[in-house]
Amino acid sequence: MHKTLKFMAVMTATALFSGCVPAPKPQTGSILGRPVGGQASSGEYGLRPSNYVSSIQTYFSSKLPRAKDAIYKFSQPKRAYKKKGLAYGGGVEWKGWLVETSIATRNRSGRLLTPRPYMVLFSGNQIVEDILGNSHKLLVKVDK
Repeated sequence: MHKTLKFMAVMTATALFSGCVPAPKPQTGSILGRPVGGQASSGEYGLRPSNYVSSIQTYFSSKLPRAKDAIYKFSQPKRAYKKKGLAYGGGVEWKGWLVETSIATRNRSGRLLTPRPYMVLFSGNQIVEDILGNSHKLLVKVDK
């Protein structure tokens, strides 16, 4: 019985401390002229979206009720990237351009509702995803 308790204590301690190992630090620098870790060059983010205003309005016209009567406000496109969750390896899932926009739609009676903030992710001129809100845990803005 004493051996069993000792064995259980060793196994419990091993299980507790094995989860406390820190993750390795990302490497920074360059290999063959390409950046490793840290911030990547602007070429890796693709072309800046040229007609992002009309693209966003067209995109939301099918997603929001009465979107053609909505009032839109846009920021300039910024470079950004989206990380995968730690459960999926924690690497970079997407790199491209981010446009912050707010959209105020009207209700059925025509009253203007409070604007809702969205972050619209672009790869070139193609919309990849829209995120409701001003921030996201996995989204990193390169340009401030």
